[in-house]
Amino acid sequence: MMKQRTIQDLEELAKPFIDIGLYSSDATFFSDLIRDTAEHRLNRYEKTIKKLERKYGMSFDDFSKKLELEATIEEEDDWMEWEAAINMLGAWRKTAWLLLTRSCSS
Repeated sequence: MMKQRTIQDLEELAKPFIDIGLYSSDATFFSDLIRDTAEHRLNRYEKTIKKLERKYGMSFDDFSKKLELEATIEEEDDWMEWEAAINMLGAWRKTAWLLLTRSCSS
């Protein structure tokens, strides 16, 4: 029941864009939406990683080793943000790759 309601909600979200002819189907609307989201997220997490690499002048792995010896609260907070950005970047890269391979096979 919940799955059916979710599908109906998604179809309702796509309908205005299909009605004006911007998209030909729910699938094309959501594919485009996910692709745009993936691109935005990839850029966001890449910028976070680069910002922290510049701030500390080293890679995440080197920074992690440095923190094993001693760390401030700010460094620990930055480490968590950095790790999260790396993990999320990896997840969004997988999503982008799946979108790319599916669009190439269609």
